[in-house]
Amino acid sequence: MYYVVLDLGCSDCGESSNILGIFTSLEFAKSAREEYKEKNRLDEYSDHEFFIYQIDTLDKIYHNSFDHLVDS
Repeated sequence: MYYVVLDLGCSDCGESSNILGIFTSLEFAKSAREEYKEKNRLDEYSDHEFFIYQIDTLDKIYHNSFDHLVDS
């Protein structure tokens, strides 16, 4: 299993979205998310949402990725 961490930016204010990385455990993914939020000074009042998706393989299109959401 792999875990993709996504920073969903804000289209209204021009903040870009960003894939933070692909990790081999949920713990690594959560740790990366927290490190990114701290380093970029993002808190609960920022216009960013974070999502972690579980995927089972690389080189595959996930047509309904909401089924793979494990943490937000």
